Amino acid sequence: MGFLLMSRPLSILVFALAAALLSNMLPLAPAFGEEAGRREENAGEGFPDDDEDALDDELAFLQESGVVELAARHRQEIGMSPSAITVITREDIETSGATTITDLLRLVPGMDVVLISPFFSSVMSRLPWEYSNYHYLVLVDGSKVNSDFMGQPPWELLPISMEDIERIEVIRGPASSLYGANAFAGVISITTKSIAEKTSAWLRVAGGEWGVLAAAARASVRIGDWGFSASGGADLAERFSQKGVLGRETWNLRLVAEYRWSDSRRFIADGGVSGGSGPNNTKRFTFHNNTTMGSLRLAYDSENMRGQLYWSGFRLWSDIADDLEYKESPFATIPPITIHGHAVDGEVQWTPAQLWEPLLFVLGAGGRISWLGSDELLDAETYAKTGSTRYHDAGISYWETMAGAFAHAELSPAEWVKVTGGLRLDYSTETEEFLSPRLAVVFRPAKGQFLRLGTGRAFRKPGFWETRLHMPVEFPKDSLIQGRSREHFIEFMSRSIGNGNLDCEELLSLEVGYLGEFLEGRLRVALDLYYDFFMNRSVLVENFILGGTSIFDLDDSELIFTNSDERSDIFGGELSVRLSLSRNVYLVASWAHREIFDTGSGRILDSAPKNSITLGGRFRTVSGFLGSLYAFSRSEFTWEAEHSGVVPSMHMDNVILLVGRLGWRTDLSGGGGLETGVKLFLPVSPFSGPLFRYYESSGVKTPEGAHYGGDELSRRVMVYLEGSL
Repeated sequence: MGFLLMSRPLSILVFALAAALLSNMLPLAPAFGEEAGRREENAGEGFPDDDEDALDDELAFLQESGVVELAARHRQEIGMSPSAITVITREDIETSGATTITDLLRLVPGMDVVLISPFFSSVMSRLPWEYSNYHYLVLVDGSKVNSDFMGQPPWELLPISMEDIERIEVIRGPASSLYGANAFAGVISITTKSIAEKTSAWLRVAGGEWGVLAAAARASVRIGDWGFSASGGADLAERFSQKGVLGRETWNLRLVAEYRWSDSRRFIADGGVSGGSGPNNTKRFTFHNNTTMGSLRLAYDSENMRGQLYWSGFRLWSDIADDLEYKESPFATIPPITIHGHAVDGEVQWTPAQLWEPLLFVLGAGGRISWLGSDELLDAETYAKTGSTRYHDAGISYWETMAGAFAHAELSPAEWVKVTGGLRLDYSTETEEFLSPRLAVVFRPAKGQFLRLGTGRAFRKPGFWETRLHMPVEFPKDSLIQGRSREHFIEFMSRSIGNGNLDCEELLSLEVGYLGEFLEGRLRVALDLYYDFFMNRSVLVENFILGGTSIFDLDDSELIFTNSDERSDIFGGELSVRLSLSRNVYLVASWAHREIFDTGSGRILDSAPKNSITLGGRFRTVSGFLGSLYAFSRSEFTWEAEHSGVVPSMHMDNVILLVGRLGWRTDLSGGGGLETGVKLFLPVSPFSGPLFRYYESSGVKTPEGAHYGGDELSRRVMVYLEGSL
């Protein structure tokens, strides 16, 4: 009790959850799938309808929520999925205290979500922890949003708000056999809300501690067979550790038009723009970034054919605030850099008619052309070559072409067994071809009981920064590097960091999964075990040799990405339990464990949290109260930069993060509604002080125990108001 009294918002949330448990222990309603409670939405925009048929509609929705699409590119019962998969429903989103998409992903068992700065989050699972955040492929309505430059999804800059999201499906495990490059640790698919059947609108405003200000709005209308919607938002936050200092400033705008020939055949056009600025703290440097992004998509969807063509582009301005130093003496700086990029991507998917009912095929193909350019970066092919027409001239212009095709087959010789096989071939002008097979067998020995055996191979194509990034430098007057040695050092930079011969990272995975439904679907238990072989890992190798005409012998020294010869074996498991106590109360618990064995050194590594635990629940009452409280715990780990002294090692302690929400929603005459409430973000460090603060990954400890880099997380309480028409 003393612990609760230390945080008034937390004690209020706990009290409200307890009250909901007592007041809502009604006769248990049957439920099925990921959802344990759902009220019907009016106009599809998120406010309750107290219609007498609400229960029937809700049960229909619960059955629908037990259907997934991501793992096989077609709708199927979640228990028959060939991959471990997690669904975050609209109800989870509406009652969660999460203020960002990455906070929502903490609900996925075993997911490592690290808030490196208010402007940059890292998402990882089942692999050695990596700051770079590029092992998940992220889709928004089927379009890939990972950056060609870094390979990362721009979580803070997506052209959608939390309220735009209808559903998130997450494959935990390799999925390159269907989705190609970067579907390595898995795939995160975000599906936005469809256009409402009648004219509607909503608005949300929020504000809170540490300068948090946020607003989002959406409006939609139907005119015959056409539908239109517009949405947008803006978000502002200070750094946790420094009041008055910008931590994140973002905005987004999205327009959608839809034409429906029938319920199963439609055409969609959508476009979005977004932008933002803020610091991004690595373990060695602090970047100040300003980014603008845009996209345009045309899509066709029918019962057996899907296709889309989309363009995406970005402009990134980045300034590294830290100097390059030798023995604590600055000798060079990296000037601000502007990078532009464009990509055109298209794909088509066809599901042939089933000539034999037990056999299903899904076929697809696609391609991508991308361009990156900068007036400041150095071109390794031209800068240091005396015969080149661009000798000692800065600037790059880089093109890449990718293509891929896949075949997916399912055979169900009996109702209790399904065999899934898939094969995809990808080609890139940067890394050439890669073959990604997958095989899985799912057994259903009894109703509601599923056992899955599977194996698959995946790859991650290195990003532009790993293959082509060569940074310019400038020298202060009192630099240790003088005269012709300066040009010699810039030539060294033109062949550093990026490695044009870098190969793809590879992952071979073996999986065993169990899913059981009990108490008429109210209780769901899932256990997934895996053994991964991680090969060709991309690592930054540093080998500086002292001496020569400069600080280092620049002819023999190197600082470059390369593929490690050492293999990492990762094995672990994820256990999750979901329980519906009533229509309105839903509890979850999960535990994930992971071990990483380095075959080169022959030892178990601590380069990722060995254990992560989630406990919590959400509720909604007929009187309009709703809320949630989740505790996310992660065990300590030590991240060591392989083969590099440029990026220092770091240690993260055992930590807990409490995320909660308490709100009240009421209907208005005319079909609209209002909701107001409070959201809580509370980091807890029970084994190292201060109690309600801790550093995330960039908070590196010096040998003396002091922190540098990163942003110390602290409590944030946010008050919000939402309204709809």
